[in-house]
Amino acid sequence: MVCGKCGRVFDESKQDYCSYCKTVHTPQGEPVRDIKGVLCYITRRFGENTLLDRRRTDALIADLFPKESAVRRLAYIALYDGCAQKLWAVRGKPFEVRSAAAARCVKSLRDEIGLKGRAAATAVEAVAAALNCDISFRMESPAPAAETESRKNITDPAEQYSLGRHFDRIKDYEKALYWFGQAAAQDCAEAEYYVGFYLMEGRGGNQDVKAAREWFLRAAENGIPAAQYMTGYFFAEGIACELNEAFAFEWFLKAAKQGYEEGIKVIVLCYETGTFMEKDPAAAARWRKLLPQQPVPEDIPAEEAEPPEPLPDDGEEDYQSARRCLAEKDYQGAAMFYRHAAELGHAKAQCSYGKCLYLGQGTEKNVYAAYSWFSKAAEQGLDIAQYNLGVMYLKGTGVEKNRAEAKKYFRMAAENGHAEAAKVLEKLGN
Repeated sequence: MVCGKCGRVFDESKQDYCSYCKTVHTPQGEPVRDIKGVLCYITRRFGENTLLDRRRTDALIADLFPKESAVRRLAYIALYDGCAQKLWAVRGKPFEVRSAAAARCVKSLRDEIGLKGRAAATAVEAVAAALNCDISFRMESPAPAAETESRKNITDPAEQYSLGRHFDRIKDYEKALYWFGQAAAQDCAEAEYYVGFYLMEGRGGNQDVKAAREWFLRAAENGIPAAQYMTGYFFAEGIACELNEAFAFEWFLKAAKQGYEEGIKVIVLCYETGTFMEKDPAAAARWRKLLPQQPVPEDIPAEEAEPPEPLPDDGEEDYQSARRCLAEKDYQGAAMFYRHAAELGHAKAQCSYGKCLYLGQGTEKNVYAAYSWFSKAAEQGLDIAQYNLGVMYLKGTGVEKNRAEAKKYFRMAAENGHAEAAKVLEKLGN
């Protein structure tokens, strides 16, 4: 089967995802990228009642579809509002009852959560399809891509990127470049890679290698392995930049650690030939083992042929996703991503999620839980979290009033450079 995202060939009889870019495919060969396909895939593989546990569903989407952040966010919001439970309860009821329940779900998502009508209806239809609950309600049918494109009023980067992919598939490169550019301007990593590729190849009528390198670099910094490989290639060849072997190897290594085959091949070659560093046959053998259908040389001991440990998830990607949600005033999405990053130990995310709980912004207000998350961030030396704890002790919010504890945390924050904490400490009397 040919991957609909990266164009590579993989054996669909052994797995339903591409080995190279990890994109899941339907049995018909179509890449699963929309919310309906994602939820249907999860229920088909793990059972329909999986959607009743929104935390598990969210974790599965994060594991199986790590790049589909917009889909993940919409699915979580729909399930958070109890959409799956409401539709599950009426599955055996008459068609009119099911449709009425679906309409109530759309109204709740629109009025209580703040989703736009089309997004809410799309989410409810996706949940219903995954639960095998036949519904129908009045909504505009999706406009054809060409008609939608002509409106010039699309602002969501995921939809812009989707339009770019549509025009790329039908080889209308000028329109594809336009929409990839619109999405890339909003920090859509996949779109940044495509803009770089288009500018490098001259697709869409404009070739600019220097600009292509800049877009590849932006996408690489956002974690796209193909862009990391291309960034390494530019540094290795000195294309539109000064030749820098250290930077080249660094970017090739980042791509390889994400399982990108071309990156792994370069790393193997570097260790085998001594390019960019000293020769290391054992390291070359460890990396070669990650390549498909590549035997490990018999003269390399088995204990030396183990692949490198995967990089741990430090929560930075979820933290940046939360910041983007916050910029779009999507407070529910921001709180969700802050929580995921906080659970991974990200100090700033712990403090930010604590603030969400403290203010009740994007989640239910809970000053006691806020205190807990502020404490975790303060233990990691984050000055703003220490300041927040000082305020809570001073006001007696979520904890018993304790002036001595308040001064202790204000002092810790001031020593870490928090100017406001120093001012408060001075007023309280050191």
